[in-house]
Amino acid sequence: MKEKNILCVNKNKCIIDIRSIDEQEKKPLKLNNNIKIISIPFYKLKTHFKKLDKNKIWLLYCDNGLMSRLQLLYLLKHGFNNVKIYE
Repeated sequence: MKEKNILCVNKNKCIIDIRSIDEQEKKPLKLNNNIKIISIPFYKLKTHFKKLDKNKIWLLYCDNGLMSRLQLLYLLKHGFNNVKIYE
């Protein structure tokens, strides 16, 4: 899990960029200067998500929303209720 100085959207919501590392390097997600993103590629999300702060809402990001939705459904199915899609 590659952390980029975690500073969330607000104190309870943080963004996870779930695109592959190659995609992230080719087209970095750029937000307000105060907002940083955690990089966890979708293929590592299953093992890393359980290590994240359970008191925060984690917002999943991918380019077109398809992978975010698939990962959201998977995490919800496995009992993680602190996850949504970043739009």
